[in-house]
Amino acid sequence: MSTPQDVHRTLNQCMEHITGAKEAMAEDMHYAAMRLGAAAMMLASASHAVRRRAELGLAPTPPDAGE
Repeated sequence: MSTPQDVHRTLNQCMEHITGAKEAMAEDMHYAAMRLGAAAMMLASASHAVRRRAELGLAPTPPDAGE
């Protein structure tokens, strides 16, 4: 995750995993837990990338709206 677009894409994927986990929760708790675990790892990765950019003094840029 070297660009703000990568972080934005990862956060979108995180949200998709959370939504999928919510939908699966009633049917399959194991699947839901795996989706939530994946979302947690993605969120941690995005958070690390944002902090690293801040430490390097790189200005935040808006996500690419072309997706």
